[in-house]
Amino acid sequence: IHDIVGPLPFFTGPLWVIVAVVLAVAVAGGAFWWFAGRRKVKRLTPRETALRELEKLRASLSEGSDHDFGVVVSGVLRRFLGEALGLAAPRQTTEEFMESLRGSLRFVPAEQEALAEFLHRSDYLKYAQGEATAEQREALIVAAESFVRSGEATEKGSVTPPAIPQETPGKTPVNKEAP
Repeated sequence: IHDIVGPLPFFTGPLWVIVAVVLAVAVAGGAFWWFAGRRKVKRLTPRETALRELEKLRASLSEGSDHDFGVVVSGVLRRFLGEALGLAAPRQTTEEFMESLRGSLRFVPAEQEALAEFLHRSDYLKYAQGEATAEQREALIVAAESFVRSGEATEKGSVTPPAIPQETPGKTPVNKEAP
């Protein structure tokens, strides 16, 4: 009969080898975690975000009610003005916002007029339960895109106010040349 044997040693090498291995694993794990966590997440600029949202809106042009369309298209431009330019457009009514721009050098008069026209047209859809054809919806999207992109032109030195068609949503355009 054999006598009871005591516990067997797990590792018979020097203690500094164990510490070195544990330390090397910890450093490698920390380095991996640090480099993996540093993946570059490209943040979109307010201009890129607005243009992307307008493109999504264009893709679903005929979907939804005119009211919802007016809310979304106006919201995109107002959010852009708030984020990119620091204006209070998302929190103000159209009249309050346009009054705050009066006398401001931030926009040239032609840009202010185009912005006012756009906001009034989208307000017509939002609050007056106006109706808009697919062409009129497209025109509002084009006007919003034009306004968002007008900042790019300003950065390059030329200012072109956004063009907004002169027909009112829900109404038939009038032929001014007809007798």
